[in-house]
Amino acid sequence: MMSPDNRLIPVSPLDRHLDRPLADIAQAKPYGVSALEPTTFRDYLFVVLKRKWLILSLVLAVTSLVTIQMFRSPSIYAGETTIRIEPKPRSVLQTKDIVINAQSDPAFWGTQLKLLENPALARQVVLTLDLQNNPNFFGGQQQGGIFSSLRRIFSTPKKKSDLSPDSTALSVVGESELADRALSAEELAKLEPYEDAIIGGETIEPIPTTNLVKIKFSHSDPELAQKIANTLAEVFVNNNLARATIGSTKAEDILAREIANLQTTIKTLQEKQFNYAKAHNLPLTTDPNGNLEAKRLATLSGQLLDAENDKKNLQAQYDAARKESDSFSIPDVQASARVEKLRERISALKERREALLMVYTPEWPEVKKVDAQIKPIEAELAKAPTEIVSSMKRRYEAAVAKENSLKRSYEQQKGTTTQQVRDQIDLIAITQDLETNKQYLNTLVQRQRELQVTSNDRPNEVSIATYSRLRTTPIGPPRLRNIIIAFILSLVAGIGLAFLLDFLDDTVKSIEDVDRYIHLPALALIPASRSDRARLIGIPGGLPVAPSGATALAMIDDVRSPIAESYRHLRTSLLLSSAGQPPKTILVTSSQPSEGKTTTAINTAVMLAQTGADVLIVDCDLRRPRLHAHFGIPNSRGLTNWLSGEPDLDQLLQAYDKLPNLKLLTSGPVPPNPAELLGSDQMRKLLSVLGERFGHIVIDSPPAISFTDASILSTMADGVVLVVHSGKSSRAVVRRAKQQLLDVGANIFGVVLNNVKLETQDYYYSGYYSSYYSDAEPAETPEGSDGAATETR
Repeated sequence: MMSPDNRLIPVSPLDRHLDRPLADIAQAKPYGVSALEPTTFRDYLFVVLKRKWLILSLVLAVTSLVTIQMFRSPSIYAGETTIRIEPKPRSVLQTKDIVINAQSDPAFWGTQLKLLENPALARQVVLTLDLQNNPNFFGGQQQGGIFSSLRRIFSTPKKKSDLSPDSTALSVVGESELADRALSAEELAKLEPYEDAIIGGETIEPIPTTNLVKIKFSHSDPELAQKIANTLAEVFVNNNLARATIGSTKAEDILAREIANLQTTIKTLQEKQFNYAKAHNLPLTTDPNGNLEAKRLATLSGQLLDAENDKKNLQAQYDAARKESDSFSIPDVQASARVEKLRERISALKERREALLMVYTPEWPEVKKVDAQIKPIEAELAKAPTEIVSSMKRRYEAAVAKENSLKRSYEQQKGTTTQQVRDQIDLIAITQDLETNKQYLNTLVQRQRELQVTSNDRPNEVSIATYSRLRTTPIGPPRLRNIIIAFILSLVAGIGLAFLLDFLDDTVKSIEDVDRYIHLPALALIPASRSDRARLIGIPGGLPVAPSGATALAMIDDVRSPIAESYRHLRTSLLLSSAGQPPKTILVTSSQPSEGKTTTAINTAVMLAQTGADVLIVDCDLRRPRLHAHFGIPNSRGLTNWLSGEPDLDQLLQAYDKLPNLKLLTSGPVPPNPAELLGSDQMRKLLSVLGERFGHIVIDSPPAISFTDASILSTMADGVVLVVHSGKSSRAVVRRAKQQLLDVGANIFGVVLNNVKLETQDYYYSGYYSSYYSDAEPAETPEGSDGAATETR
C-alpha cells in the first residue's frame, strides 16, 4: 500500500514572495542584463534589421504599385482664359447744391468669383459644348494599359494647331434659355457627373492688384481643356450681361402690364360712355347747347339706317356662308385670327415632329407627346368654321334685334328737357375721365420707348481679355514626387510595422528576454542548425526510429560545431550551479510539448559522460517516451517494469556503445497511471539506489504545464533545467511553468534557450559565433573528450 504523498503540497512560505504580481517581480534585482537598462539606438537598429525583409517587401510593393499607377494615369493639360471684371460704375445723384456718390458694393468681387464656380454655369457649358454626347470627355481620362503608359513616357505629344475663338464659336446657352428648356429630373441626373467634373477641374485665380481673373480647366485632352476654359468665360460674360439688363427688362415688363391695364380701363370707360348715352338717349357730344331731341331723332334715324345696312350685309354674309361647301373658304374664316393662330401652332408642332423623327422613331416618347398635342389643336381647328358661322348668325340676329330696337326707339322717343340736361352732365364727366386716361396712356408709351433705347446702350462689366491657347506640355500628374512620397511613407510604415510586431511578440527569443521576463539564469543558448533545425525538438510521432543522422545525437557528432559547443557550455553551467559539489540528479522539462527537452536531456547526458563520470539518463516521460527512438534501442522493458515490482535493475539498464560510461533506462511499457508510479516510494527508492551507482542522473520528464509528472519528479531531483523554445514559447506560459515548479519547492537551475536563430540575435554575437567555427581548421576530437579547452574560454 502506498504512503500518503505530501510532495506536491506547496512549501512553507519562503522569502520569494511567489504570489506577488509580475509587475513587482520586474522590479526585483535581475540576473545578468538589467531589466531597467535603457533602450539604445542599437536596440532599435536590431529590431529594424530583424524585420528587414518585411520592411523591404512593403517598400518594394507600395512603391511599385504607386509607380505603376502614376505611369498608368494619363497626362493632364490645362486651358487658361483670362477675363476682365470691371466694378459697376457708381450712380450719382445731383441736386442744385449737393452731389451724392453711391457707395460701391463690397461683396462684388466675392460674388463674381463664386458665380464662376456655380453648378448652373457648368450646366450651361455642358449644354453649349454638348459634352454629354462627347465620348472624349470621360473616355480620355481613363487609365490606359502598360504599353500605352510606356509610350506616354518615352514619346512627345503631337503638336496640334491652335484653334482661334472664331473657329470654335458656339451658340451659348443662356440662363433664360436654360430655364425655358425645363429639363426633367432624369436629364438633370445625367448632366450631374459632367457638371461635377467641370467644377472639379476648374480653378479660379484672381491676379492681384488687377481686375483680371484666370479661368483654368484641367483635362487629359488639351483641345477639350482649351474649349471648356473659353466656353466658361463666354458663358459667364453672357450671363453677366443678361443680369445687367434684367432691371430694365423688368421695368419694361411693368410698363407693358400697366399699359395693358390702362388700355382695358379706357375700353371699359368707352363702353360705359356708350352705354350711358344709349341708356339715357343722349348723343356722344359734350356740347350742352343744341336741340338734343332733334339731334337724337337725327341720330336715331342715322343709326336705324346703319342698322338696316348692317343687317343686310350680315344677312348676305350669313346666307353665303351657309351655302359655301368649303367652310375654310368663307372670308370670315380666312380672316379669323384664331384660325390663323391654330394653323401656326399646328405647323410649329409638325416641324418639331419632323425634327424629332430625324433622330428618333415615331414610338419615341417625345414624338408621341408632340402627336398628342397636334390632335386636339386639329380638332379645335376643324370646329372653328362652324363656330364662326354660328357667330355670323348671332351677329345677324343681333343686327335684326338692333334694327327692331332702333325702330321702337325712334317710334317711342319723346324728349324731355330736364332729364336730358341731367344725363348730359353725367355723360360729360365720363368723357373727361376717358380723356385723362388716354393722356396717361400716351405718357407710359413714351416712357417705354425711352427704356428700350437706354437698355440697348448699357455696357457689360465683364469681358474676355485673353482666350486660351492649345497647350502641348502637360502639367501633371507629379509622378516623381508621388513615387518619392510613397517610398518614404512605405518605409516609415514598414519600420512602424516592424516595431509593432516586435511589441506584440510575446515569445521568449533571447537571453535578455529570459532575464527580463522569466527572472531565471540562462544556462545555455542552443543555436538552430539551418539544415537540422527539426532535430532540436525531437522526432515527431510515436514510432521507434532507427539510429541515423536524424536523431538528437547527430547534433554533437561534429565536436567543433556551434551546437556541440553550446551543450558543453550547458554542462559547465550545470556543474557550477550548486555550491560545494555538482548536482547528481538533474530533471529536464519544458513548459509545453515540442520544445526540445528530450534532445537537451540526451545531449546533456552525453556531455557529462564525456567528462569520464558515470551518467545515467532515465526516460520518465511515461506519456510519450522518445529516448529509445533516439538511441535505436528496444523499449519492451524499462522504468515501469521496475516500479511494478521487477527486482533485477541491472537487466533493465542498457549501455551506449560509443560511451561505455553512459547508461540508459528507457520508460518501458506505457502505464495507465503514470503520475501514481512516478510519485510512489519505489521511484524515490530507485533514485536513491541509482545515485549510489552513478555520478550524474539525467531525467527526461513530460511538460510541466500539461502534466503533474514534472512537479512530482522535481521534488526528488537536485535541480530542474527548464527548456524554452526560442520564438515559440510564450512568456506567460514559461512563467506559469516556473511558478508551478517553485510552488512545490523545486530548485530550478535555470533556463536553456533552445533552437535560437542566430541571425535574429545580437549581430556581433551571431557573427562571431558563426565565423569562428566556420573559419577554424577541422580537427578530429577523440571520442569521449571533455572539450576542456572550450569550457575554459
